[in-house]
Amino acid sequence: MKIAYLDGIRLYRVLYAGIQSLLDEQDYLNKINVFPVPDGDTGTNMAFTLMGIIEHIQPHSRLDLNELSNIVADAALDNARGNSGVIMAQFFQGLSIGLKPFAEVNTSQFAEATKIAVDESYTALMNPVEGTILSVLRAWSDRFIAASKTSPDFQKVWKISLQAAQKALEYTPEQLKVLKDAGVVDAAGRGFLSILEGVMNFMNTGNIRKLPNIDTSFSAVALDINEIDVDSLSFPFCTECMVIGEDIPRDKLSQTIKPLGDSIVIAGSKHRAKVHIHTDDPATLFETLATYGEVQQQKVDDMREQNKSVRSQQKIALVVDSTCDLPVDLLEKHHIHVVPVRLNFGKEQYIDRVTISNEEFYTKLAHSAHHPQTSQPPPADFRRMYQFLSSHYESVISLHLPQVLSGTYQNASAALEKVKFKQHQTILDSLSVSAGTGVIALELAEAIDQDMSFPELTQLAEETIEKTEIFIALKTLDAVQKGGRLSVGKKRLIDFLGLNLVLSITRNGLLKPCGVTFGRKNIFEKFKKFVLKKAHNKSIKRIGIVHGVNPDTAETMKVVFESAYPDAQVFVSDFCPALGVHAGVGAIGIALQYN
Repeated sequence: MKIAYLDGIRLYRVLYAGIQSLLDEQDYLNKINVFPVPDGDTGTNMAFTLMGIIEHIQPHSRLDLNELSNIVADAALDNARGNSGVIMAQFFQGLSIGLKPFAEVNTSQFAEATKIAVDESYTALMNPVEGTILSVLRAWSDRFIAASKTSPDFQKVWKISLQAAQKALEYTPEQLKVLKDAGVVDAAGRGFLSILEGVMNFMNTGNIRKLPNIDTSFSAVALDINEIDVDSLSFPFCTECMVIGEDIPRDKLSQTIKPLGDSIVIAGSKHRAKVHIHTDDPATLFETLATYGEVQQQKVDDMREQNKSVRSQQKIALVVDSTCDLPVDLLEKHHIHVVPVRLNFGKEQYIDRVTISNEEFYTKLAHSAHHPQTSQPPPADFRRMYQFLSSHYESVISLHLPQVLSGTYQNASAALEKVKFKQHQTILDSLSVSAGTGVIALELAEAIDQDMSFPELTQLAEETIEKTEIFIALKTLDAVQKGGRLSVGKKRLIDFLGLNLVLSITRNGLLKPCGVTFGRKNIFEKFKKFVLKKAHNKSIKRIGIVHGVNPDTAETMKVVFESAYPDAQVFVSDFCPALGVHAGVGAIGIALQYN
């Protein structure tokens, strides 16, 4: 039987079928994930992103094609996680553009929409790389376009284009050496192919295995921040999440978490429950909810900080991510807004420094069977932050991890494009990490306090980034090796030679060794001398010292550097858990900001 058109109802069905197919392969995709970093999270990121689409389209199955595709695009952007998730989100953005004129389409019209979608996918990356999901997307679309010129049957055209996508995926190891060396295909490309295969199976059989029927009647509690008395807030954290389980008793769940807060709203089904609560202990809340099922999509907003923003007289907001290591008192003093990175130990999901403390993180790092994984904040987290700040500030500067190291910069950019401040807005690459980003943020925050203009501020930022360095010494290489960033063989060789690597950020934003010390005894004494030599005869304005549960060494370093540079501002902070994943226990970092 020929399929001559695609409308909203049919798009709804094929999305269901395709996404279910990807969910079935989630663990496999994690296992074959070696590019761009072998951190084993591609399947998880794609699944989180696409499940967000399912949650949003369930009440809209009867819409016209163009209306439904627009909802899909918005849901994908708001729920995008990881690089693969952002690419997929941009793909759906492009598809919605291509489908905008149509209530239903034939094969030729859909083919043209796929071309726009693929073109948009490439724009999601600063430096698109072939041999990835992009190559599979392009091959599928190109063959779909060609086949649509000779056949009006979606089933036939889909089969032909699916074969092209399969060949493109098989060819990815020839395009990327890292894939060939590992003996795998691109994980995200395989994820997209699994979606296509799910759609093909549905076209052939007409069968969709049901996903949970989610009740989407939940809406967040409206809150007038201007009416809040900060001192009277017993439960300052506006907290939301999704609980996934079997036969979740919502009434019982509500009673269980009642002692933990107020403004409780719970909606969903027996398998998925959306929870909203104001609490003073998000970590305990999520631990409690975990007894009912798997906790996902955690979101925590500090209403006290929101209230300070409302009352702030500043015109320019400064936003960082949680890898910007600064003491809490400095963050609060200068009204620096933090968007937290996500991390997980296996299926246990955490929000950096919000639902897991440094002490808890390093305890789990030492004892958990799973080495933790990190994921940049999804665009939705940034968008929510920017939307709130745009109501209370005229401009924003958002300072983040180097874009070559993380998709954080990319996600922030995608979100900021959707929000308009009254005056100015920009995203900055810090070209640093941890306390390096911290000393840059402090320079900008003090300038904002002094009412520096936006053009002057961006110029200052460029100069400050240029004048900032960070050096990092690892106590062991265990975390680097477990995280897949160092092979077992290289680790053994480095340990055998008694080398202690000193890491730094290059001018291109890459984290690389900048030197070595020799001998495993007194590692940090040697590191101190290394940094002092690097700083010799230089005028220093700020020094940031960070540590991974190594406070005694950090305090010793503080005394030494305060003595050597009495005019410099010196602070000590912890390595945030998101960086501790890679630095491990005992690491020490020293950031220098020159005059």
